[in-house]
Amino acid sequence: MRRVSYQFPNRCDLEFEADVHFPVFLNAVESLAGRQDNFRTERGPIKREISVLLANDRLGFEKIEQGSQMSKIATDAADIVVILTDTVLKASGNVPLNDHRFMIRTIEKGDRTEVFITKSPSIEGFDSMDMKKMILEALS
Repeated sequence: MRRVSYQFPNRCDLEFEADVHFPVFLNAVESLAGRQDNFRTERGPIKREISVLLANDRLGFEKIEQGSQMSKIATDAADIVVILTDTVLKASGNVPLNDHRFMIRTIEKGDRTEVFITKSPSIEGFDSMDMKKMILEALS
């Protein structure tokens, strides 16, 4: 079943094709769900948590966990929201930063997957090209 949302914007920041079948692509995105990464910036140590949501009933999104078998839920097309939540880790207390929210539309094109990425809202830091790299790393 197509899992698309009316909320997907009319414009996108980035469009590309992945050389993998649609279910393989969805499994790679699902593998990002619940992942945590730690890294350092000029602000100090940062913890990044990744949430993945899949379109549901054309109006909302449902949270996806690893093992949800997203590739069996969606066929032909799927709208996905990936949210990156960054937190600065400090001894005096953790400080949340802005969330990076990406809307990703995926469409099956035979043995390839067409992908459209839009960042909303447009805040500095992680951008659509970085999201593409993250997805391609999950595919490898």
